[in-house]
Amino acid sequence: MRKYLALIKGGFLEGIAYKENFLTGLLANFIQVVVFYYVWKSIFLYHTEINGYTWKIMKKYVIVSFLCNSTFSFGFEMQTANSIISGNIITDLLKPLSYRSLTFFKAVGTAGMEFLITFLWCGIFLVMCNGMQNIEMWRVLLLLFSILLGMGIKFNIQHIFSMLCFYTDNAYGVVKGREVLTNFCSGALVPLALFPGFLQKIVMIMPFSGIVYIPCCIFDGIFCWQKCWEALLFQSVWNVILFAFGSILWKKASSVIALYGG
Repeated sequence: MRKYLALIKGGFLEGIAYKENFLTGLLANFIQVVVFYYVWKSIFLYHTEINGYTWKIMKKYVIVSFLCNSTFSFGFEMQTANSIISGNIITDLLKPLSYRSLTFFKAVGTAGMEFLITFLWCGIFLVMCNGMQNIEMWRVLLLLFSILLGMGIKFNIQHIFSMLCFYTDNAYGVVKGREVLTNFCSGALVPLALFPGFLQKIVMIMPFSGIVYIPCCIFDGIFCWQKCWEALLFQSVWNVILFAFGSILWKKASSVIALYGG
């Protein structure tokens, strides 16, 4: 347990030391959410409801999606690529922890810093825009649990994509490909319920929906009590599937390590 806590602490301190990276990402996400806020506001000037979404619901969706998207925003594909090229990956493999555990607990520490700052900011912004009305405590608690499961899904997806760095030097392309796919399919750009019928059915069953769309629907009141628990089960199942798939990929990828230095 002490070694895990040490890794979490190290990740937290690393996040503070390189806070410029987080603040830059936070600023970019903030600009995006402000743009979306006013785009949707202008749309709802001409429509009272779109596929069950009112302006009051959409305001909360935009704010919560910002919280979900900003948490665990540190992708580690670039770190994996740099470790492979420099040869430091060997040092990590010799440690008494699996490589995934090493990256996970460090990422948890960094995500802790991200979440505390973003949660505080989003809470203030939500109260300013919507007040305390219609905020149910049980939904807040389920939201936090759902975000935790969503972070697990996001980490496992990042871990799977980081395995591609064992086969290519273009880590930047891997990161951007994963970011575009995640943002589009998670509901970070547009709620999945507004997608065309066939596309909506596809993205709804993909793991990406558990990163943003499900937490937002839980908090916004779109999901009833039973649907909330079904959604949490959906997230849990995808965590298990992605974990198992990541383990298989790791065995294949680690067997073809080619070092370019170190």
